[in-house]
Amino acid sequence: MNITFRQVEVFLALARTLSFSQAARDCHISQPALSSSIKKLESLLGAQLFDRHTRKVKLTVVGQEFYALATTLDESIQHSQVRIREFISGERGKLMIAAVPSLAAGYAPRAIAAFLHRHPDIDVQLVDVLSDQCLDMLRIGTVDVALTPAYAEGREFHQTALFEEALGAVLPQGHVLTEKQLLSWADLKPYPLVVVNSTGHLRQTIDTEFRRLGFLLEPAYEVAQVGTMLGLIREGLAIGVLSKTLLECFDLDHLTFRPIDSLSAFRTICLMTSVSRTQTPAVDAFMKVCMTMP
Repeated sequence: MNITFRQVEVFLALARTLSFSQAARDCHISQPALSSSIKKLESLLGAQLFDRHTRKVKLTVVGQEFYALATTLDESIQHSQVRIREFISGERGKLMIAAVPSLAAGYAPRAIAAFLHRHPDIDVQLVDVLSDQCLDMLRIGTVDVALTPAYAEGREFHQTALFEEALGAVLPQGHVLTEKQLLSWADLKPYPLVVVNSTGHLRQTIDTEFRRLGFLLEPAYEVAQVGTMLGLIREGLAIGVLSKTLLECFDLDHLTFRPIDSLSAFRTICLMTSVSRTQTPAVDAFMKVCMTMP
């Protein structure tokens, strides 16, 4: 038979007060029940913990040693209770976030900063990957939350819409297309195009729209970094398509943004969580922050 924490609590009450009557009151039990609990504990340990005299109670040497151990155990349990309450309330814990590059560069850091202002003891990690990778990481539980465009086949995910993100053409200063305030996908066809060489949502959208126009997308340049893309555009070597959200994070000197007038040029940005997993308090708290951000 193992020692119970209740027996430890009763022992500590008697050890601290050295009074059976006071310890019984502190433990909200009868004095006979307290005496019985102490006797059972001594029997389990195989040693006497208290010397009992007519008007006096005193810890034995074994009792003194057990008192030190029991005090440490009690403090550890009290500390654990505090920590788990803080976790349940969202004050402590860990939050893993995956975000597509257009959101990882600007929106996600702003959301994390606002979240940590309210929950400074949460450990937050951010991974910037393409939309497919975001969803894969969410599926296997590598991350708790994904910030991505809405996913059409999303039955395995909870999708909370956050805002609409506009796509548009990025043009060098003085380009003929800057004379128009709104562009169509067809307007882009005659000009050299630079794209990011990825399978992300943006590239898929551009490929799809060019196919609808009856053309196969043949970029003049395929690059890995948005900074490289903007450099080529700035020098007049190409035009490109990017989200307005992402461009807010870059220097647009000598560049012009023109929105594309098409439903496909607007995408709903969502906060994704897994249907198959119970969300942590930190996830719920982060969602509330995202929902209230301008």
